[in-house]
Amino acid sequence: MGAFRLIRATAVMAAVVALVVPPTASAQPGGKDVTADIKANRNVVLTGDAVVRLTGGTTTYTGVISGVGTFTVEGTGTLVVVKNSDFTLPADRRRQKIVTVGGNHPVTTIENPDPPGVIVRRGATLQYGPGTGGDGVIGHFTQAPEVQINNLNHQVDGTLDVAVHRLVNLGILTGTGLVKQRRSTWPGIDLPGAHPFSGILYVGTGAGYGSLHFVTSTPNLRKVLNLGSFIHHAADKQVTANRADVYSQVWGSDINFHTWGSGVVLMSGVYSWSDNGSDTDPALGDPARNFAVVPHNDNKRGINIEGATVQWGDGTHNRFFLPGNEKTVYINMHAERNGTRSRLTLDYNGPVTLDAPISGGIYHDTLKDVGRGDVVIAATPGNAVTFTAPQNYDGSTTIGAGASLRLGDGTPQGDSSLLGGGIVVDGELILQNAAQGVQLSGVGGGGSLTQAGPATTTLTGGITYQGKTTVKAGTLAVTGGTLAGSGAIDLTAPGATLDLAKAGDQTINNLGGSDGSTVLAGTALTVHATAATTFAGAITAPGETAVVKTGPETLTLTGANTTPNGLWTVREGVLGLSASLQARSLTVEPGGALNAGGTVEGAVENSGTVTADGLTVQGPYTQRPGAKIVAGRMTVSGPVVLAGAFEPGPGASGVVIDNTGADAVTGTFDGLPEGAQVGALRITYRGGDGNDVELTDKSATADELAQSIGGSQSLTTPTSGNVLLWSAIAGVSALLCGVLLLLFRRRRRRRRH
Repeated sequence: MGAFRLIRATAVMAAVVALVVPPTASAQPGGKDVTADIKANRNVVLTGDAVVRLTGGTTTYTGVISGVGTFTVEGTGTLVVVKNSDFTLPADRRRQKIVTVGGNHPVTTIENPDPPGVIVRRGATLQYGPGTGGDGVIGHFTQAPEVQINNLNHQVDGTLDVAVHRLVNLGILTGTGLVKQRRSTWPGIDLPGAHPFSGILYVGTGAGYGSLHFVTSTPNLRKVLNLGSFIHHAADKQVTANRADVYSQVWGSDINFHTWGSGVVLMSGVYSWSDNGSDTDPALGDPARNFAVVPHNDNKRGINIEGATVQWGDGTHNRFFLPGNEKTVYINMHAERNGTRSRLTLDYNGPVTLDAPISGGIYHDTLKDVGRGDVVIAATPGNAVTFTAPQNYDGSTTIGAGASLRLGDGTPQGDSSLLGGGIVVDGELILQNAAQGVQLSGVGGGGSLTQAGPATTTLTGGITYQGKTTVKAGTLAVTGGTLAGSGAIDLTAPGATLDLAKAGDQTINNLGGSDGSTVLAGTALTVHATAATTFAGAITAPGETAVVKTGPETLTLTGANTTPNGLWTVREGVLGLSASLQARSLTVEPGGALNAGGTVEGAVENSGTVTADGLTVQGPYTQRPGAKIVAGRMTVSGPVVLAGAFEPGPGASGVVIDNTGADAVTGTFDGLPEGAQVGALRITYRGGDGNDVELTDKSATADELAQSIGGSQSLTTPTSGNVLLWSAIAGVSALLCGVLLLLFRRRRRRRRH
């Protein structure tokens, strides 16, 4: 995950909450009733707990509350506070500490918070401002670096309506009600500390969730209704985590992210449109409405990542943070003036889909500029992310081990692409565009790449990934770089094509594939086998392509391979051939072997080992000294030149090399002259129809016997090396003829008498 590993939300929240002790539910039951004083606008000096009991309607209070104690609002109706009030808790209830660390980059936390000093009971509303006397709030404040802390913590089980036009801090929030920060009341509220509040937060204008100078957490927050700007910060070395679902009801709402140093903002909820208009329970009736424009664009929501490090999802679910498309959401990634770029990590444990582009414009004009940042698909098992829109960020894309990124969903409307900032694949990259081809460069990592859509994917260079390359559909083309780092190539369906025609010299490893698949070769193709594989498709090339088999294991070709001008070489390991190979020549080098029962439409030259079991060579067959053939049956239509070793295949007898050409066989195998014994049989190079290599059980003729004595030369073509032998044989023949003639004449004389 880059320079640091993002922390799971559950661990983060446990660590933060461990720093605090949640405030008690209330200071004391009851308390002094100050309702009459409040309604009469008299100042109230607390000498303990006090309560105002509302009976409906709106009560505007222009007085001031001071002293020592707590203040509770209960009943029904609304109490509007116009002026600032300041009091403190009794000394025996004051325990919280405000702790600041960090030196030049101070970060403030609140430890062991006090019980609430301001309490709003269910059914009641406490409103801060506005009023003719000013924007009043209740608080006792301590100034910390860059933040003012309210020591009067608030418990809200009813409604707290903040309508003041200045930054407001409410201390530590508890309760189950509604905290509402009104629209058009900038700058909003700050939320320093760990808040046990489990109600609804209404952001009408702005809310500071975390800061460069304080930490915020709300592990129990039920929902957020965001009608303004929900601004998230994370200080250096801090994780600001927000688990809540966020809803929007009007056009113009957004969530903004800012971080400092190694700080991270983590969002594990969903940012959705709400169509029910409720402040206390926002919800969406039909999830499809997140993707269809409503009147006035009210369901358009935005994200602005301002040079920040952000994570969506905590790896424990697959509820995607931002459901919507380019018409209903926008995502802007910007860089800070100091050059700090944005970073967005997606961390889920199941399939999720991003249907909108990540870009870099201003607010809704998102495509006006490119996004300045990087995207990470977290290394969480099952984290399967699909992009269905062309992406417009200039940075890298990293896919963690165990995760996957899919470009395109297989429909023409769901095609996607990347700008080309480099891709690190430690998991799986899946290309599934249906209509629009995509070009990628700089694909590295230890993971795999899968071409799964009908639209062509083109790799233009910088290819260093080490995992498997799979083509399930369409075409994967390479026009720059090499696939040599990919551990295996597999074309799994008819029509699947690996196009290397414009890639020059290429090396591919462990080629496999189904019938009907195709590899288009360029000027040179090396197929390296470190595992036994079978390729049932076709290797094709119209030009003079050099195809070389290397590696210790067997590559078996069971399809029709068409390289009419190709020069094939088996340099290492075994090339199995059970179908056809059209080539100018096939050379088996000393370290290689051909195990064939198919057809080679071209010349075969063997300096290694050829095992022929039904092999047909439509051209010459030449076996060099030191080579070997294991023959069961082979048919050759061109000249046959033999040397090296011969071994009969299992059950071999009769014609083992059927020479269908007109020329006699040239040469013999080592130690096997004409008529030599091969097991229980004898070998002849003039068998069959006169020029075949045959294993026969016939006895040797005198001519064959003489050849076995004189070597491998034919008796009809003696050489100077055996002139004496030929003379001796001629003398014996003449003597025998004379004896036979004398006997014949004597027999005739006896008959006459």
